[in-house]
Amino acid sequence: MPRWLSFFAARSNCASLLAFCAARPKRISLLAGLALPLAFAPFHILPVFYLSYGLVFWLAWQAREAPKQLFILGWLFGFGQFFTGLLWMGEAFLVEAEHFLWALPFAVTLLPAGLALFGALALWLWGKLLARFAMRRLLASLSLALFLIMAAYLRSTILTGLPWNLPAMGWASWLYLAQAASLIGVHGLGLVALISVAFLLAERASLRWVALGLGCVFLLFGAARLHGLPPLAPSETLITVVQPNIAQREKWLPEKRDDHIETIFKLTQLGLKYAPKTDLIIWPETAIPALIDEGTGFGDRLRAALPARDANSKRPPYILTGAVRRELGLSRSKFYNSAMLWSGDGNLLAKSDKHHLVPFGEYLPLQSWLEAVGLQQLVRLRGGYAYGPPHARLTASGLPVLAPLICYEGIFPHLSASPKGVARPDALINLTNDGWFGNWHGPHQHIAQVRLRAIERGLPLVRSANTGISAVFDAYGRQLEALPLGEAGVFSLPLPKALAPPFYSRFGDTVFFALWFDLAVAIVVTRRRFPAAAL
Repeated sequence: MPRWLSFFAARSNCASLLAFCAARPKRISLLAGLALPLAFAPFHILPVFYLSYGLVFWLAWQAREAPKQLFILGWLFGFGQFFTGLLWMGEAFLVEAEHFLWALPFAVTLLPAGLALFGALALWLWGKLLARFAMRRLLASLSLALFLIMAAYLRSTILTGLPWNLPAMGWASWLYLAQAASLIGVHGLGLVALISVAFLLAERASLRWVALGLGCVFLLFGAARLHGLPPLAPSETLITVVQPNIAQREKWLPEKRDDHIETIFKLTQLGLKYAPKTDLIIWPETAIPALIDEGTGFGDRLRAALPARDANSKRPPYILTGAVRRELGLSRSKFYNSAMLWSGDGNLLAKSDKHHLVPFGEYLPLQSWLEAVGLQQLVRLRGGYAYGPPHARLTASGLPVLAPLICYEGIFPHLSASPKGVARPDALINLTNDGWFGNWHGPHQHIAQVRLRAIERGLPLVRSANTGISAVFDAYGRQLEALPLGEAGVFSLPLPKALAPPFYSRFGDTVFFALWFDLAVAIVVTRRRFPAAAL
């Protein structure tokens, strides 16, 4: 028998496997983290979510009396998760390798190391709690779920936040399970998923069925929402989405500029050939590599390229595009990553600027200091991009109200909200450029997270990406049309209608905090009333 086969045969029962893991907690914690991204897009292997988090919960219970050990285990798990889950970010440093290759090893190790501190602190604080208040296993596991989800929430908000590959994405990668985001949001969904892990590890076999029950309840809710409600009728607005598939390495080369512009206009005209009654054409983030609002002839090109919509209307379709714009200043000009709405006859009607910029990609923390020592962000723009206001709305005569989310903004739930005094949009528009990240799993993770905004808000979401993945989702998060990664193309369809605001859209993360607090109270009450219960 081969050595590897005899190894697993010797450990074919659960007790032996657990003994093997207990003898190597640090390595197992790291391996569990390295494997966790297999539960997320584009792999969607849900059992890996339970295996990875189940191992961490179990290892944490074994080390519950050693907070320092818990800190190490939490950090190793987090580092493994973010190392493999964010490894695609390294591709961005190869776009202009002559400038940024030196930073690649730091980017793919220091960022995961920093993000892992949130989970490490969660396990350490959990250990301190157990040292003061003894708990049986199930209550301790439920407490750990509270600490881990709060760490994920803080990771999403502190230091501009990075809500990437949250615990919820193990469930949210599956459309039926993702429907619960309309009630409790992405963090609430993550908490429920971790609660199911805690019950799966309960000492009493009867309590383990609760984990299956939770999954079944949310599956049934998703099925009822997707199939039990009347189908959504399309709106009267016909949209055309363009994906030019321009390599990021070539996008801003002056000698390639005319070719890039010709590519996107040819694709647009192809789309209009098959959908001549299009009302709105959507291009991706920074679609044209020029300052198109500064007399570059862009308006003239639009007038020449876009015919009247039909024989009964003299108005050509509108264009919504991502673009760089500039505000001139006496000492230094400001540059913005913007969304611009143009009329088909070449007039700029409205614009909005990206609010949540990418650290080290679009700006540098302590910009002037770091520039003084020779560092620069990936876009290599002196001074970096400037911030715009949040919750912008774009519209024009005959168009619905649109809420632009430029690239990275689509992963932040609060940016798709409609605060008091801001009109609720008819659709979310995500203009993005994942061309920085090649054909790795990053673009798949990105669109999976952006889709949740449609479910949370009850709004259709249209996504135009430079190299993919472009797609349209209805207000339930169902994909209606898409273009794959790395292909040029165009598609047209009627814009789906919006739903009435779902529960989460009306109350936001108050729902998550209420759920978190209720579980904390339930743990305290149960511990006091049933201190000796076999949980």
